[in-house]
Amino acid sequence: MNLEQIILLLVSGQGILLSLALLSSIFRKRLAVFFLGLITFIFTIEILNIWAMRMSYHSSDNAFPFWLLGSYLIIPPALLFFVRANTQPDFRFKRKSLLLFLPALIEIAVELFSFYSNKVLHTGYNLIDNTFWYILTEIVPVFAMIFVLVLFGKKLYSLYLQVKQMPSKGNGYSQIHRLTVFFVIFSILTLFWLLITLFDFQVFTIIEVILLLFLFAIGYIGYFKPSFFDIPRVLKTQLVADKYPQFNDKSELEKLTALFEDEKVYTKQKLSLKEVATHLGLPERYVSELINSYFNVSFTSYVNSFRVKEAMQRINDPREKNKTLLAIAMEAGFNSKSSFNKIFKDTTGKNPSYYLNK
Repeated sequence: MNLEQIILLLVSGQGILLSLALLSSIFRKRLAVFFLGLITFIFTIEILNIWAMRMSYHSSDNAFPFWLLGSYLIIPPALLFFVRANTQPDFRFKRKSLLLFLPALIEIAVELFSFYSNKVLHTGYNLIDNTFWYILTEIVPVFAMIFVLVLFGKKLYSLYLQVKQMPSKGNGYSQIHRLTVFFVIFSILTLFWLLITLFDFQVFTIIEVILLLFLFAIGYIGYFKPSFFDIPRVLKTQLVADKYPQFNDKSELEKLTALFEDEKVYTKQKLSLKEVATHLGLPERYVSELINSYFNVSFTSYVNSFRVKEAMQRINDPREKNKTLLAIAMEAGFNSKSSFNKIFKDTTGKNPSYYLNK
C-alpha cells in the first residue's frame, strides 16, 4: 500500500471507532450526537470505499459489500434531526419519524439482495443502470440535503436575531457559531455532491479531502470538547420564558444572585433546591431550569461554585491561617473533607492544600 492508501485506511479505522462512540450516545439520550454519529458512519463508509477502490477490493472473491451500507438517503434525515436536536430544547424523536429512514433501509436491503443474487445465483441485476433507482439513490438525497440546509440556514438566522436581544451576547454567539461551522461544511459538501451528480464534475479528490478533515475534526471535538454539542443557551432561556410567563427571569435571577452573593445561603450544609425555592417563593422546577438555562449548570454545581469561591477566599485570607482545611470547608458549606477536596480540584484543577501551602 502507498501512503494515500494507508492514510485512508487509518482514517477509516478512526471513523468507525468514532461512529460507534457517537452512536452509543443514544443511551445517554444525547440525540444530537447520535444523529451526527449516523452521518459520520456514512462518511466513514465512503472513505473506506475509496480505499477499497484503490485496492481493487470490490472485485475480490471474498469481498464483503460494506459499501452498500453507506446509503446517501440516511444523510438528509440524520442532518435534519441533528439540527432539531441542537436547536429545540424540548426536542423529542417520535417513532413515526423513523419513516424518513425507511427509503435508506429499502435501498440497503435491495442492494444486498442484488449483490448476493448476482454472486450466488449468477443473476444479472445492475441497479445503477435503472433510471428510477439512480434518481432515488443519487438525485433525491442531494435535493433532500438542499431542503434541509435551507431549514438549517433559516434556523441559524433566527438564532442570531434572538442573540441580539440577549444582555450578554458573547456566549450566545459562540454557541451558534459552532452550528454555523456544521452548516458551512455540509453546504460545501452538498455543492460538490451536486456538481458530481448533475453535471459530472470530477471533484472526487476535493470531497475526499473534506471528508478526511471532517472525520479528524469530529474526532477531536467528540473526545475533547463534548460540550460543543450543547443546546445554545439562548434557546434554553427562551424555553424557560415560554414555560413560565408569569415570572420575570431577569428579576428572579437578581433575587437568586442576591440570595447567594449577599446572604451566602450556600454556606448552609446540605442546602436543597426546595429550601432555595421556598426562600424565593418560586416553584422548584422553575428555579432548577432558571439555573440550568442561564448558567448552564445543575443546581448542585451552581451551589458548589460559590462554596469553592468562598473556600478560596478563606484560604487566601491571612486572618484564616490558623484554621484547618476541614474547618474552612465546613464554613464554606461542604459537609465532608473528601467531597470538598474532589469538588475543589474538579473546579480549580488543583488540590486545596496547594493554595494553603503557597
